[in-house]
Amino acid sequence: MPILPTYLSTWLSMSRPDVPTTTRPPNSTLSRSPSCQSETDTVSLNERASLPSSTLSNPKPSPTTLSPARILLAHIGAALTLFLATTDSTVVSTALPSIVKTYSASQAQYTWVGVSYMLTQTACQPLYGKLSDLAGRKVSPTSVAYVPQVGLTYVSSQFVLFSSIAIFAFGSLLCGVAQSITWLIIARGISGAGGGGIVSCVWIITAEIVREEKRAKWSQALSVTWSCSAVAGPLLGGLFSGSQLHAVSWRWIFFLNLPICFVSVVVLALSLRGVEVGFSQHASWRGLLARFDFVGLVLFVAGTCCIVIGFNFAASSGWTSPSTLSLIIGGLALLCCAVVYESRTCRDALFPLSSFRNLNVGIVLCINFLHNFAFTSATFYLALSYQSLNAIPVLNASLMLLPYSLGSSLASMPAAWFMNSWQAKKKDISGQRMIIVIGLAIATLGFGLLQLLHHRLSVYAQSIIPLVAGIGLGMLFHAPYQVFACSLPPQDLAAATSAFFLVRFTGATVGLALSGAIFSRFAGSAASSQTDSSPATVHAIAQALRYIWILCTPCLGIALLLSFFLRNVNCATQCTQPSSSGASTSEKSTEKDEIVISGSVA
Repeated sequence: MPILPTYLSTWLSMSRPDVPTTTRPPNSTLSRSPSCQSETDTVSLNERASLPSSTLSNPKPSPTTLSPARILLAHIGAALTLFLATTDSTVVSTALPSIVKTYSASQAQYTWVGVSYMLTQTACQPLYGKLSDLAGRKVSPTSVAYVPQVGLTYVSSQFVLFSSIAIFAFGSLLCGVAQSITWLIIARGISGAGGGGIVSCVWIITAEIVREEKRAKWSQALSVTWSCSAVAGPLLGGLFSGSQLHAVSWRWIFFLNLPICFVSVVVLALSLRGVEVGFSQHASWRGLLARFDFVGLVLFVAGTCCIVIGFNFAASSGWTSPSTLSLIIGGLALLCCAVVYESRTCRDALFPLSSFRNLNVGIVLCINFLHNFAFTSATFYLALSYQSLNAIPVLNASLMLLPYSLGSSLASMPAAWFMNSWQAKKKDISGQRMIIVIGLAIATLGFGLLQLLHHRLSVYAQSIIPLVAGIGLGMLFHAPYQVFACSLPPQDLAAATSAFFLVRFTGATVGLALSGAIFSRFAGSAASSQTDSSPATVHAIAQALRYIWILCTPCLGIALLLSFFLRNVNCATQCTQPSSSGASTSEKSTEKDEIVISGSVA
């Protein structure tokens, strides 16, 4: 196995003989400025002028040099990795009862199997995004390239993506061979660290290899992959954990990731062979350390962790216990410190507060948080609802979840078509605003109806009610980001987009943690005996699930009220072409200052 990466690296390097890859001198230095603005390593104009013409080139070479077949192949490889990263957050939703039974785990540990993945994915996503942005948002066949005249070392996005896939695969392997619930939780956290990089780098790389006018079409194709993962995750979890074959168990939902990761790396390496696109001006490790907002990230993640752990303490100790209150209050205090720090830092802030003075931006972030809060809570606890209340096998419960997951995925497609058509006609975001309002209204109604779910309802009623909720949530898969992107000037979109997805992942993490705390608190001892079909157990679980839907309904109602305050924006003057990923590739104001290492594109 160690021979294969060496062979691929050698073979890929042979396709680019003109790329300089000399060793960096030990005494090379970068120019520094004492001002706050130039805390980063920069390259002076005189230094740039001394570079040979082969070193300086257009940072956005024509993507027509890539054939349509190679673009398609690259998107297939990207879709495979994106599918794995997004499916892994929901695949355990239907398998968790079997996992808990294997390890005799507590309800708090039940929740952490899902939370640990989302938490590390949330924490690592902005780091990977900034690494790709500062250390070269483009792809290169070599992981590191060196410019001897300037003394900068560049790390390619291809290297970042492959590293993320390797971390994800390693975490999946550890999950598959886990011998205890603690081992599994830690391994899930490792997988999440790789998944965060996959989500960031896939959108960035694929957006760079196609023309801007065709970017929306290709990004929508990847969005379909994201939507399909919401359907496939619970189904795959139910298929393996509910299998009657002795040799197949829930562990295979993690083992299956390994061959798919290998295939996706090979496909991406072949399709991106010889592709050369620009590097950022500050593409160096020293530049990354000088510019990245590590303090803001630590404060934000630490505050979120304290709140999530506080929710878990509430399940066992009560909401008024000193441990619960100290963790939640401490987490809120850390988040407040993060806000203060973000407003004063000279680094590239995770949350550029200057951009968030825009009313639309603040509203969309709140809607984004509340939407993913409810979506993730329902994805995990609807499956448990079907298994516990109806006393049916895991696979049957996965099939009953289809109206919710498939409804949300299918609803996103006509909504996206309507928004594109309306925007082309009106040249504004009024279509997106309508979709957001209608979607939130339907979702609020659907979650209100979820409170009526009970084992005495007919199968049709148990399918139609989640379908209503799923359709409403699915209509919001694309619209909020489009409003977000069109409400910001192009130069602010890159930093603000990182915050958008950080808020999205945080909403999912907090939603799952709080729902788990509520379920454990109100289900009581019934939570640890989910296979018991006695009336008392069924009633306790039904009540606990009802409180989760009661929590989600007003959250969506608040989002609906906020949506009425969204302002219309003229796309002809304000909006850049957004991708469904949120990966910004414009940054036209800084293109002329970028340094690239030229190379032929096969």
